[in-house]
Amino acid sequence: MTELISNYTHSRTLVRQRITELSQLRRKLLECGDSRRAQELDLDRRIRLLYEEHGELQQVISHLTSYRRG
Repeated sequence: MTELISNYTHSRTLVRQRITELSQLRRKLLECGDSRRAQELDLDRRIRLLYEEHGELQQVISHLTSYRRG
């Protein structure tokens, strides 16, 4: 169970890193006035989906952690 929680935690960390990368790219493009490129890359949708995935991973981790304690 500990290894499973560790794997989910690692995945959550990777998702968070990707959110940061895409958010920085989006911000940089918008600062340069290249909102068209940000739209072409569909950054808003991709970031939103990653936030949803992050939340789902957090829920699984919380559930597994509480199950392990019980």
